[in-house]
Amino acid sequence: MVSTLAADRPAPAQPKAASGNRTAWIDMSRGMAEVSVVTFHILQAMTNAGLTPKGLFDFWTPVGDMIRMPLMMFVAGLFVEHSLRKGPVAYFKGKTERIIWPYLVWAHVYSIYWYVKPSSFDHRTLNEVLLTTVAPGSHLWFLESLFVYYIVVYFLLKRGIWLTLGVALAVALTTPLLGMEELKRIPYLFLFFAMGIGFNRILKARGFPFGPWIGAALVALAIALPVLITDAFGYSKYYPIAIPASIIGVGACLAISRALVHIPVVNRLMVLFGTFSLEIYCAHVVFSSLTRQILVGVFHWHAFWPIFLVCTTAGLFMPIALALALRRFGLDLVFEWPKHLFQREPAVEAQNF
Repeated sequence: MVSTLAADRPAPAQPKAASGNRTAWIDMSRGMAEVSVVTFHILQAMTNAGLTPKGLFDFWTPVGDMIRMPLMMFVAGLFVEHSLRKGPVAYFKGKTERIIWPYLVWAHVYSIYWYVKPSSFDHRTLNEVLLTTVAPGSHLWFLESLFVYYIVVYFLLKRGIWLTLGVALAVALTTPLLGMEELKRIPYLFLFFAMGIGFNRILKARGFPFGPWIGAALVALAIALPVLITDAFGYSKYYPIAIPASIIGVGACLAISRALVHIPVVNRLMVLFGTFSLEIYCAHVVFSSLTRQILVGVFHWHAFWPIFLVCTTAGLFMPIALALALRRFGLDLVFEWPKHLFQREPAVEAQNF
């Protein structure tokens, strides 16, 4: 989203029966994206704290940077036309309730926290806090951009999918003209959001377009290409030169997800993470950061892998536990529009991202 992340989808099926079921492997793709986001933020924080082995962050960052957010936008795009069939009122109402509301809540949570308790890496001025809605200064920018994409494609799709894809590619090629990374990512990621819409049409027309051997090749290329591109061209995140690597990386993740359908336990975990993608995306930083501070400050842990694994577990599972606990007592307004305090939507709609 973020997220990780689709706005509407059919009722989720059980992974054990999902070898040919789109929903399960798509949920797993979304789950993989969430795992990537969580581990990246933990790795980033541990690197800032001097706890990461030398070279590890620099090697894996290019790979994740060229795949993670393109995958999240691609999966979000898969269900756009499903949402549009409900009509414009339901379409925009649903996106506002499921995306804008948690964006406003959690963007301000992080912004106010960093204002009250600043650090050398995360800090906000009072003016920045007041501007949080338009400039969140946190990973919640994903939800802000996602909502903008939903608005743009609503109008573009009236002219057809090819125009939508053409516009998306054209604007993605403009990123070298933009100064800040915060600006570059908006047109770059829109391409993958639009590609998700187009890929969904392929799925409907003739099913999944490639088999396991092509998938295996894509996985190998997805690891090698980002490293090679970075070595040859330098920092290339959100630049046109990275588009092929991002496309291959998305395809590789889809292939892995389809393979994971057949692996017990792992498939259920990935579906779980995909189902709660919004909750994980919004809240994982709180829980993983708190866990790291306790492990280092209270228990005096300094070994990288134990801290990394415990923080990852906390970042993935504790947001789910929080969401379930809040829903149990009808207090889930931090993730859902407040109407859920009084009237619950069907479970499928409530969990869509």
